[in-house]
Amino acid sequence: MEPLSANDPQAVGEFKLHARLGAGGMGCVYLGYSRAGRAVAVKVIHPELARDPEFRHRFSREVAAARMVSGMYTAPVVADGVNADPPWLATAYVPGPSLSDVVSRHGPLPEAATWRLAAGLAEALGAVHACGLVHRDLKPANVLLAPDGPHVIDFGISRACDGTSVTATGAVVGTPGYMSPEQAEGTEAGLPSDVFSLGCVLAYAATGNAPFGTGSAASVLYRVVTAQPDLTRVTPRLREVITACLAKDPAQRPGVAALGAMIAQAGPAVTGPPTSFWPDDVAQVIRGAGAYPTRVAPSPSPAPPSPTKPAMVPDGYLAAATKSLTPQRAAGGQTSPMTSPPQGAAWSPAAGAPWAQTPAADALSRYTPAPPRPRPPTSVLAAAWLMYSGAALSVLSTLVDLAIIGEIKTAFLASHPLLPGNTVKSFAAGASAGVLVAGGVVVALWLWLAYASKLGAGWARTVGTVLFGVDTFLTVATLGTRGIGVTKGIGAVVWLIALVTVILLWQRSASGFFAGRR
Repeated sequence: MEPLSANDPQAVGEFKLHARLGAGGMGCVYLGYSRAGRAVAVKVIHPELARDPEFRHRFSREVAAARMVSGMYTAPVVADGVNADPPWLATAYVPGPSLSDVVSRHGPLPEAATWRLAAGLAEALGAVHACGLVHRDLKPANVLLAPDGPHVIDFGISRACDGTSVTATGAVVGTPGYMSPEQAEGTEAGLPSDVFSLGCVLAYAATGNAPFGTGSAASVLYRVVTAQPDLTRVTPRLREVITACLAKDPAQRPGVAALGAMIAQAGPAVTGPPTSFWPDDVAQVIRGAGAYPTRVAPSPSPAPPSPTKPAMVPDGYLAAATKSLTPQRAAGGQTSPMTSPPQGAAWSPAAGAPWAQTPAADALSRYTPAPPRPRPPTSVLAAAWLMYSGAALSVLSTLVDLAIIGEIKTAFLASHPLLPGNTVKSFAAGASAGVLVAGGVVVALWLWLAYASKLGAGWARTVGTVLFGVDTFLTVATLGTRGIGVTKGIGAVVWLIALVTVILLWQRSASGFFAGRR
């Protein structure tokens, strides 16, 4: 939370603004109060986006979608100004931090809290789907951890199940690390798409990392479509639930009702007082972060940039940026429950605080495994094997040429006995050396391009295409000339291999692989 700057509005509609809660490409979210003193979250759209009629239509759909879902699972809409300039939306203030904020400050949730999160989100998605909606952007930043359970927010790109869409056909919408494969490919994203995103959110809550790694949007989307998620740090029973959600085929994912039953059967029994949804250690953090805030006086001048401000990303969604805060000490030397934990800290209810320093956690904090290297698609692997075949045929062609040079030398010496033998032998040796050098270069090119293609080097297929063009020109130029049939036959086979290789390397799946490895 930050004080208002001189550039921020002081009031929106009937609500007086007192602080800035966050910002993104779509707009800013402010803490406001009604005339009676009720806290609300007011989302104000950026003026430049407000001038886009399509965006206004999308924003009005967000308001309509948020009004349809029960406030038990979302932040209920209090008022809106969809026709205002700029448009705005006021929802009830949910007294709790986002999942991304809690995990980035305190590390992965304890297993018991992750099970409760899974059950709560399954119920929330069930309520969303019962209203005929698909959320399509479920991610940690859109999950608020309130004392009464998780609340899902931001229906900005949701769509009705009847097939009416506010985006162009084939458009990719959502957040790369939490999108389903069908979203990543720009195809129809129905109810199973939200189940996949739910699996990604649970993996993030359990490990502190997105299941398909980080990097450019293209590389993450490629891994979402082709790679398996990294769930090595997830406990076995919870891994079974997440794995079911992350099935590549939408038809193989459980529905939210079946998912809820699976969670209830595999997870621990729900215990505790009826007033506490979360285990005590997590409830302590949520209470410290989610209490209704005190009013913040407006600042007369722009406030300096805050290191905890969420990063802005294209398409207007808040990035789950890791906070780099220094832990603060409260009276008696105890760590305040809503400051960042020490390096390598883990949740520990027995320690009387949300975290405790442990050697194992410290070791994990020093080692962050790199995202798994995506496996080349079938088209690239097939092209590589064809290149290996081309290299083998080039070796065979070189051996045949050497044998032919030997036969020509023998026949020439026999038919011209008066010529100096040393001259003929020197000429043959020079020709053999030239054939060996040329053959070695061709073989090396085949192997080099195969290796670079499997690594995802985009220049490899460009170089290969250029060399194929040169080879095609030389092949056409020598069609009418006299020559040895065996050599011409091997050359024709090599040319066909090069043709198929180039076609494979320019397939759509190969293009996505090369783009993702840039």
